[in-house]
Amino acid sequence: MKQLNKALLIALALVLALAAAGCASKPAQAPEVNVPVSDIAEDLLSLEDQFSSMGDFGQDAIAEMTGLDFSLLSEYSLNDALMNVKSHILYVAKLNDVKDMDAVKAAFQKRLEMMQEVFATYLPDQYEIAMNGKIVDNGKYVLLVVSEDSQAVVDRFNELLKAE
Repeated sequence: MKQLNKALLIALALVLALAAAGCASKPAQAPEVNVPVSDIAEDLLSLEDQFSSMGDFGQDAIAEMTGLDFSLLSEYSLNDALMNVKSHILYVAKLNDVKDMDAVKAAFQKRLEMMQEVFATYLPDQYEIAMNGKIVDNGKYVLLVVSEDSQAVVDRFNELLKAE
């Protein structure tokens, strides 16, 4: 009888422990940040005078240069230097699904490497700038920047995407 009571008490304790664990609140998830890419790009483009001579090459040209699958993006702003005497790039994109981040970053990396190759034997000062280009992600957003101060642009990008 003592063994039966002991087994029942253990079983009851186990049931209570499982019930308590099931009722525990789930950790709060950070709210998803939803900043329009156009607002981010406008803010970042205002950081440097060099960005004023940039424009969008168009979806076809960007896809050809990068292999980027635009169906992975919900929003984007892709700006390149319009003349081949500056190495500046500012790409901002928001993905439909964060699982596609590696594919988008690989496309951006391809564009960065192309820019670095162009200036490797052409203009040493622009080559140095291109070599300091950065690709970063924040949630569903990804940034490719090549500028005089790429880190300042990255810092501002992350600041714009802070959860409130």
